Amino acid sequence: MSNEIVDPAAFAHLLEITGNDLEFIDELIETYLEDAVIQIEAMRGATAAADPEAMVRPAHSLKSSSANVGAMALAEACRTLEADGRAGRIPDASERVDACEEAFAAVRVALAEARAAS
Repeated sequence: MSNEIVDPAAFAHLLEITGNDLEFIDELIETYLEDAVIQIEAMRGATAAADPEAMVRPAHSLKSSSANVGAMALAEACRTLEADGRAGRIPDASERVDACEEAFAAVRVALAEARAAS
């Protein structure tokens, strides 16, 4: 699964807890993908406004939802943005949000591959 961009064990667990309901999995993934775009845009807005506090909520939301689908590297990147936002200072915020967006693009592909393999 795309060099484990999405943790296969986490995805398998998602299948398990949904009773292998692939239609429901599709809905979950679609909701995640749509929400992630919104959260990344909010993170960009926080960066543009130089407002570390405004980074906390979207970074937290994307962290949690990414972990739920097994996108652990993206979740970790968001966790550090959230922590730095809470601390009131986000070094290189623009580059870090860019990295999150790139990671998300890879997650999108990996989730499609995981779903196709199910």
